[in-house]
Amino acid sequence: MRARSARIALALYPLAYRRRYGDEMAALVEDSGSSSAAVLDLLRGAARAHLHPEPAVAAEVAPDERRRLGLAAVLLCWVLFSFAGLGLYKTTEGRDFEGNVSGGGLIHAAHVGIQMLALVGSLAIVLGAAPLVLAALRQTRERPAARRAALLAGGCVAAFLGATVALVLVAQAKLGLGAGLEALILAAWTLLAVGCGVGCAIAARRGLLAIDVPARVLRLATGCAAVVALAMVAIVALTGVYLVALIAGFPDLAGEPNGPLGVPGARASVTLQLVAMVAISIPAGLAARRAVKAA
Repeated sequence: MRARSARIALALYPLAYRRRYGDEMAALVEDSGSSSAAVLDLLRGAARAHLHPEPAVAAEVAPDERRRLGLAAVLLCWVLFSFAGLGLYKTTEGRDFEGNVSGGGLIHAAHVGIQMLALVGSLAIVLGAAPLVLAALRQTRERPAARRAALLAGGCVAAFLGATVALVLVAQAKLGLGAGLEALILAAWTLLAVGCGVGCAIAARRGLLAIDVPARVLRLATGCAAVVALAMVAIVALTGVYLVALIAGFPDLAGEPNGPLGVPGARASVTLQLVAMVAISIPAGLAARRAVKAA
């Protein structure tokens, strides 16, 4: 178990560091053992490598590769951001919210703006990713790495669709399950969905590094990544406006237990989702900037 944790910690280092020091670090871990202290040191080193990269080491990765890594990072951030947005949607649904919040005013404008920006970000993801996916599929036969990436992505999509169909069937069957069991099922689906989304992002990263991509396709994907990052920042701002308007204009509604699992109050739930969105949008903006700069 500790050996696996050490391998995961090594995999968290930036690609440039793994190319320069990967064999040495792996040999060091093998010689010194995979103790908890060693794994912790590796995790701290990975964090330092991301936060304070050494220019000499960064040269191990070509500008074109940095561009592709930035695109994959934006995709991963959007996947995680989407689940925070799903939590916001679940928190602000229901008859009480529809009756009190959709009547107009600042909170209504923020809600509509969030929905429109989410649509813009989703369309940008599809527009930027579609040519890359087609390029990867065309090269799966002669490039084993691209084939493995396609299989990983396909498996994640199939698992997500299967779990979603099962969830819908359980919901429509009206089996009379208790609230606790229903919450457990929803939590399990959420964890699986997040795992599948992350798996697709990892597959995209591996595929991008394994295939040949025309320059115009990379330019399109880079522009779409910038749009996605800007949409995320704008959604964060509007979510903050929504939260302030909810607390100021509808204090009773803000205190109702209307979170994704019906446990936290709406105010606490939206606050947590806003914090998650901020934490995700920052690396997304940095990744998009890195991709544009590498272009």
